[in-house]
Amino acid sequence: MNRTARAELHRPRQRVFVFDSEALSKAVHGDREMAALIKTAPRLDIPIVTSALTTLEAWDPRETSKQALWNWTLSRIRVVHTDDQVIAMARDMLKGAGLHGHKYAIDAILAAVAGRQAAQGAEATVFTSDTDVMTQLLAGHSVRVEKV
Repeated sequence: MNRTARAELHRPRQRVFVFDSEALSKAVHGDREMAALIKTAPRLDIPIVTSALTTLEAWDPRETSKQALWNWTLSRIRVVHTDDQVIAMARDMLKGAGLHGHKYAIDAILAAVAGRQAAQGAEATVFTSDTDVMTQLLAGHSVRVEKV
């Protein structure tokens, strides 16, 4: 094995944080842990991602006073759009977990985003309020699930 191949084997995996709607909401509302992650992650070269549908789930139009914080938070997060691959992966995850899309569609989309990050070699961690469902959806995927 040559030196380049050995270096590739020992190169640390890219970390990525995946936020659910509660993690986003907590960040906007000034939760210290979520705010610290959002501020620290870029300095450590750790991207934070979420799904486009998750941003919609977290949005509360009655909170007009939070608009600047909402914009600031989203400016630091990469929003992944829902394409055919994400939908197919989410559908497979729902089926594997025995869950129905009517209730768990947005969770499944976010799980698919995290699963795709892991499949691309990233060390993905999902920050979620619903660890049970996310763990079910991510069964068989090497993604960490952390409670917020």
